[in-house]
Amino acid sequence: MTKRSMIWTGALVIAGLAVATAPKDAPLRIAPAAAQTAPAALSEAQDVNGATGVVAEIVQCKRDSGVLSIRMRLRNTGDAAVRVTVLASGDWYDRYYVTAGSKKYFVLRDSEKTPLANPPTSYGALSVEIPKGGTYVWYAKYQAPPAEVKKVNYYTPISAPFEDISITD
Repeated sequence: MTKRSMIWTGALVIAGLAVATAPKDAPLRIAPAAAQTAPAALSEAQDVNGATGVVAEIVQCKRDSGVLSIRMRLRNTGDAAVRVTVLASGDWYDRYYVTAGSKKYFVLRDSEKTPLANPPTSYGALSVEIPKGGTYVWYAKYQAPPAEVKKVNYYTPISAPFEDISITD
């Protein structure tokens, strides 16, 4: 066995770094794990109401098989952790909607009337704490507008509307 093959024998991953086991006298070699990059935003960042330092941005607006999937990333750019109430108790899902032309599209529901979106954490509410520098992704599925519609507007109860979001097919 060559020295090089001995260094990479029994490799393991610790805290996102590839660490190789080697004889005691061999130097420790650490190779970074493959970096994951956050998806680019499709919209300008909007301030989140009542959450200082948190911004919202659309990172996905994809049409597939008659369904429009939207992902909105909440990003904490502030100096401390912040709690954001994404859904208050009650039916706030209908306050997250898409418009295309003169039609509104509400969050789809399954056969048991469960919204196809992030589930509430307790008592019908969804409140998340986003650490400094951290993110949270809200997702929801909607009936897709007709194929000739290439852009939509997205309305949320926590930010200003996102206008002219391009749809990817």
